[in-house]
Amino acid sequence: MQNYFEFLSDLENLIACESVLGDASKNAPFGLGVKKALDTFLNFASRMGFETKNYDNYIGEVIYGAGEEIGIIGHVDVVPVGNGWETNPFKLTEKDGFLYGRGIGDDKAPLLSCLYALYEVKKECEKEGRAPNRKFRLIVGCDEESGWRDVDYLNKVSYFPEYGFSPDGNFPVVYAEKGITVVTFKIPRLKNFNSITGGTVVNAVCGYASAYQTSIIYKDLAEKFNIKVNGDGKIESFGVSCHGSMPERGINALKGLFEYFIACGEDVKKVYDCLFQDKYGVFNLKNEQGGVTLSPDLICEKEDGVYITCDCRIPAPLSQKDIIPYFEKFGIEYSASEKHPSFMIDKNEPFVQTLLSAYNVVTGENAKAEVESGSTFARVFKKGCAFGAEFPNRPSTIHQPNENMAIEDLKLMHKIYKTAIFNLAK
Repeated sequence: MQNYFEFLSDLENLIACESVLGDASKNAPFGLGVKKALDTFLNFASRMGFETKNYDNYIGEVIYGAGEEIGIIGHVDVVPVGNGWETNPFKLTEKDGFLYGRGIGDDKAPLLSCLYALYEVKKECEKEGRAPNRKFRLIVGCDEESGWRDVDYLNKVSYFPEYGFSPDGNFPVVYAEKGITVVTFKIPRLKNFNSITGGTVVNAVCGYASAYQTSIIYKDLAEKFNIKVNGDGKIESFGVSCHGSMPERGINALKGLFEYFIACGEDVKKVYDCLFQDKYGVFNLKNEQGGVTLSPDLICEKEDGVYITCDCRIPAPLSQKDIIPYFEKFGIEYSASEKHPSFMIDKNEPFVQTLLSAYNVVTGENAKAEVESGSTFARVFKKGCAFGAEFPNRPSTIHQPNENMAIEDLKLMHKIYKTAIFNLAK
């Protein structure tokens, strides 16, 4: 990578922006931390000589070239930190060949890498006295983790190119993504527990949940289900968080909590069987994209009941209407909201194959286009795909404590992006 140490300095400043969704204020629709991250990124691009646009701090854009438009979209907002960090999540930290920090993989380093790749292509074109044959629009999202209101805003004041990619998925290249439906189940309040709470966001497996027990606590029973008991009656369940699109990679803290509830005589076996034991076979719905997943990631108690919110991923061509009959069988009050439909483009599109070729040339592999369980900004383009930044056969740490990226992977990722952008520029 050219300018590697300059890149690290910029990445350090970007990671330092605590760009978790915050309270809206004047000129900061997603909070001051997110606004600072957007300003910081656009300042980098201005320093490099690019034209930039800031759409009222909802979303930003870096522009280079002329001709047919190619979009690149990522985001500078991040999920909440959560517990279990061994380093300061907002300080870029190098340790044992890895870089640590919230957003290092999702999505600050990949998006910054694309900016630097575009910059290197720009310098080469200027050196050769020519212009690229494409107009690149690198779009900087600010609300990817919390609702895509940034995308909605850009659609109101401008438009997205027909073709584009997002460096917020997997390599080699992703041509299809599952749909996302958010499902909230409501059950009556429990007899012997109150103040039930757990999880951070709906698209991250619940890593911690707690409640207060008003009845006698049997410590041997709590120990059986890995429940920690505090002296004030508070009980805690610990799991391992991961991205909600791949719940099998984590350990859901709500599972142990509900097992303990059942052992204490609470009438919650129905919800446990449906959400944790797949009683009605929802996960048997499978195709080329994989299977349906249903991850209970949030729980909260209100005056009228206990609410459990689940992240449901649905492979194309299936849709929410194909899943609703299963929820009806549960016999539990629920509401379902489709966040994103399933998405698929032709994997033989020349654009997709250009990206795939860049990956294969740099890595020496002969990989094929793949599908993904997550939902990325790639779907804002009519013909879009996710393109990195996670490599095959690497453990994913996005949305987890100690989010990290191997330095060698960062450099390899950058080389792939530069190769792809250079080829597209031709």
